[in-house]
Amino acid sequence: MDNNLTLETFQIDQPIPLHPCSGWPKAAVHHFDRKQAIAVLAAKEINRPLLVRGEPGCGKTQMARAVAQILKMPLVTLVVNERTETEDLFWHYDALRRLSDANTSEDGVRAEEEYLSAGPLWWALNHTEAKKYRGRQSWQPDMGGTGDKRFYKNGVVLLIDEIDKADRSVPNSLLEALGNYSFQVPYLGKRIEKKGPDPLIIITTNREQELPPAFERRCLVLDMSLPDENKDEFVQLLSERGKALYQDQFQSDEIFTTLAQQVWDKRDQQNKAGSLKKPGQAEYLDHLEAALAIKKYETGITDRETEEILAALTYGKYRG
Repeated sequence: MDNNLTLETFQIDQPIPLHPCSGWPKAAVHHFDRKQAIAVLAAKEINRPLLVRGEPGCGKTQMARAVAQILKMPLVTLVVNERTETEDLFWHYDALRRLSDANTSEDGVRAEEEYLSAGPLWWALNHTEAKKYRGRQSWQPDMGGTGDKRFYKNGVVLLIDEIDKADRSVPNSLLEALGNYSFQVPYLGKRIEKKGPDPLIIITTNREQELPPAFERRCLVLDMSLPDENKDEFVQLLSERGKALYQDQFQSDEIFTTLAQQVWDKRDQQNKAGSLKKPGQAEYLDHLEAALAIKKYETGITDRETEEILAALTYGKYRG
């Protein structure tokens, strides 16, 4: 690990504006708390994947983006869905193009490597080799832009997003590759092995299904669940994150606290009812966006009136 990295590197509890990035929201701000920073440093130190748990919208994916920016590491992402297979992390083989060439091309089928694209883990382990097979643009690392340069010499951040959406066989099949930092490419008849700095692998889960115990034991685990046991802590956390994005767009700070309390009240009701669907950080930020929209179209409306409108629309109290 870079000896210059400390907890201060993460500017704990300070809003960190994130630079525009392909496939990500243009305007974003991340707050590292102490627990997040320690987890990232520990994962780098012992060279293990960091498994980040939490409900949708709590900032798991954004944390990976912020880590890559702060540590000046290229970022490569695989967004998992129910059709994802283990090989999608390693490579993509374009069998359809090969079949088309076999049927229509005057030159016939090309060499096998002509149909091969390096996958996200390939880029994270050995970018020099991956550059020879860069057909699939979406899997190439984001190198930053003006004022946000990233360098392969710092290693690559690999984000495997929402792994719980995949079949359970996928995380089980990744154990060897993530443990040994290598995998076999049958189309080349050779093994891809790590060359250069160790990658930082961040894996997120919404816990839609439990992951295999062997996979979880391979990872360090960071829980980013919101504090359901303490109202004051919950309200303060959301308020601070809301202020970081929108403080200069409201007349006072009271709206941030009031809307956070509304989210807590609804969340508390859902928790007591045993519901898995409950509002959280994503819904809170949506409320603030809606409040800005109301103020845009209702010139002169106060923050208090905006709060009342949102409460009525959100919690079914509106009677026309």
